[in-house]
Amino acid sequence: MIRHLLIILLSILTANAYSQTPFSIYALKGVTIIDANHKAPLSNQTILIEGNTIVNVFASESIKLADSVKILDLKGKFIIPGLINTHIHIDQEYEGKANRDSAEFYLKKMLYSGVTDVRDMAGDARFLASLSKDAMLGDIPSPDIYYSAGMSGPNFFKEKRTQVFAKGSVAGQMSYWKVVTDSTNLITAMAEAKGSGATGIKINADINTGLLYRMVYDAKKQGLQVWSHAYIFPATVMDAINAGVKVISHADHLAKTQHGDEPVPKAWKTKENPEHSDDYWDSEITKLQPQLDEMFTKMKKKDVIFDPTFCVFLGFKKVPNQDWRFEISKRVIIQAYKANVKICTGTDALFYQFTLQDEIKSMVTYCGVSPIDAIVSATKIGAEAIGIEKKCGTIESGKLANLIILDKNPIEDINNISSVNMVIKSGLIYK
Repeated sequence: MIRHLLIILLSILTANAYSQTPFSIYALKGVTIIDANHKAPLSNQTILIEGNTIVNVFASESIKLADSVKILDLKGKFIIPGLINTHIHIDQEYEGKANRDSAEFYLKKMLYSGVTDVRDMAGDARFLASLSKDAMLGDIPSPDIYYSAGMSGPNFFKEKRTQVFAKGSVAGQMSYWKVVTDSTNLITAMAEAKGSGATGIKINADINTGLLYRMVYDAKKQGLQVWSHAYIFPATVMDAINAGVKVISHADHLAKTQHGDEPVPKAWKTKENPEHSDDYWDSEITKLQPQLDEMFTKMKKKDVIFDPTFCVFLGFKKVPNQDWRFEISKRVIIQAYKANVKICTGTDALFYQFTLQDEIKSMVTYCGVSPIDAIVSATKIGAEAIGIEKKCGTIESGKLANLIILDKNPIEDINNISSVNMVIKSGLIYK
């Protein structure tokens, strides 16, 4: 009995090592590459990895490898860059409990699904900083975590959830979640945000136009990325785009922001009219077409990325009074895609509700995005959204070895994005 218990314990401990396979230098041989640089799949390639970096990509058999190189024969497999989830809330997954064990559990699931980088859109930086450090050092199996410092006007901090983020202090007075007004010393506020370990700021709500411009200027001056909700009334989404934010979040907000400080039209709510058809929703989006056209033209010109967080609206598809979120968001994304606006992929959902693959598949299924463009959104454009495009997002020499090996071709069927054979993050293999 004792021997059996020891065997079981050994198995558990081995499993807890999360199948991390280190090689000093190795080659992935015979793979078909699919990424932003290879939208037409490039077959029979070899990717040479040393440490955490891709050092060469070449046609298999065109270069003789040294005997010291460990060769992994992956003929027939497909390889894409590691996926990037550009909108999660780690600190909200557990109703403010910030449970470390639960966070590590779901982050591990994300990594093994193929997500190698995430952008957390504001929570308790004290909690996120610890997770981020351990993830980047490889001490826990997790995507690398880049997080934001939230900034909003005073009205936002009347919400109960803002008390959760403070945990022991005053909501709106934390370096990573701060109330800002015209009298705020923004130079100090941005320095404190950067000191919290944040990669960027998140402009959330209740911001006027003049303050918005100052926030963007001072954040960029201190090397912070600038990310914003579309709906930050009284400033408009066009104000945010013109001010120079990098990413605009939430497809439903893009429609909502056209109605100023008023709620969405009552007629959109199925409680008042339960017979809405596709034709009805098409006609409603047509009414917004001039504003959307202007918005998307400006976003493309200023290289602003759209973060629609679409799959979360699937949960509203059949909910009375709320199905407009799905119907309108779907049509907003369709228009953005037709306008060639850069789109990234974020779930904005509980880890166990929707995966990033759900977001990718939903964009293809409901919004007419091509499989390759959805993959580029979840890789190259995701890297640009976070500001890590120089080291992530494509498969080429000098980039981090963040890769997913798939058993099936995702270009032929986007559902094959889930056929994960192994994941490589910073050169380490997770199988």
